[in-house]
Amino acid sequence: MSLAFEGELTVMTAAEQHARLRAYLRGTGPFELDLSGVTELDTAGLQLLLAAHHDARQQGAHLTLRHPSPAVATALAVAHLDTESLGDL
Repeated sequence: MSLAFEGELTVMTAAEQHARLRAYLRGTGPFELDLSGVTELDTAGLQLLLAAHHDARQQGAHLTLRHPSPAVATALAVAHLDTESLGDL
């Protein structure tokens, strides 16, 4: 089962989304984040994705980013990351 994000994943929504994401990661992996509905991703959103990968790895699970929206793809490109390399950080 994947967790879908809609709208902004920014400093304005990061705290709320972080709580939602942590609850999701309490389950059993593998974990998938559907990012097709993300309209904006800033550094707070990127930090949230990095923290999610770290948390999943701490559990011995894998987190996959699925269907990155153009906003997500652009933010990852600016940070010199992609959906594959993000998991290696």
